[in-house]
Amino acid sequence: MSSLLPPPLPNARAAVDPLAPPKFLSPMTKSVLALCVVSAVCWVAAALVAAPLSSASWLQELMHDQDLSWLAPSLRWLGANAVAFCMAMLLVSVAGVVACWGMLYRQRWALWLFIVLLVVTALFNFACSWVLDDGFRHLLDYLGSETAGVEMRDLRNELLIQRMTFLVTTVTSSIAFAGLHGWLVVRLLRADVTAWFQR
Repeated sequence: MSSLLPPPLPNARAAVDPLAPPKFLSPMTKSVLALCVVSAVCWVAAALVAAPLSSASWLQELMHDQDLSWLAPSLRWLGANAVAFCMAMLLVSVAGVVACWGMLYRQRWALWLFIVLLVVTALFNFACSWVLDDGFRHLLDYLGSETAGVEMRDLRNELLIQRMTFLVTTVTSSIAFAGLHGWLVVRLLRADVTAWFQR
C-alpha cells in the first residue's frame, strides 16, 4: 500500500506593506530617545553641581592663589566655564529628544536634525580625545621642565604610558562611534527612509 505525499506548500512570502516604516527605524529612534533623556537628566544634575561650585569663595581663592601652570589651557577653560558647558550639552541632548520625537511622528525636519546631531556628536568625540591628550601633553611638558629627579622621571614615564593608553582607547572608540554614526547617516538617507518621511 503506497502512501501519498502531501502536496508541497506554496512558497509564499508575507506581503510587505508599502506604507509600513523601515523595520529598524522605530527601535533605533526609541532607544536614542531614551539615551537622550537620560543624558539630559545627567547634564541637569551636573549643572546643578557646577553652579554652586563655580561661585564658591573657597574655590575662587584656590584658583587664584595656586599655580595652575601644570593644567592645560583647554582644561582650565572647561573648569572656568563648567556651567556654560553643561548647559550647552543639555541643549544638545534636548535637541536629540526633539529630533527623535519628531521622527516618531514622521517629521522630515526631525530626520535632518537627527543626521546633523549624529555628525556633531561624532566630531565631539574626537574633540574630547584631543582635550584629554592635550591635558596629558601639557602636564608632561611641565614635568619635563622641572628638575629631573628619579621620582620625577618615574612619574613622567607612568604618565606617558597612561597618555598612550588613554589616547589609543579614546581615539579607537571615537573611530568606532564615527563609523556607527556614518552607517546610520547612510542608512537614513536611503530611499525607503526618505520616502517614509515624504508621505
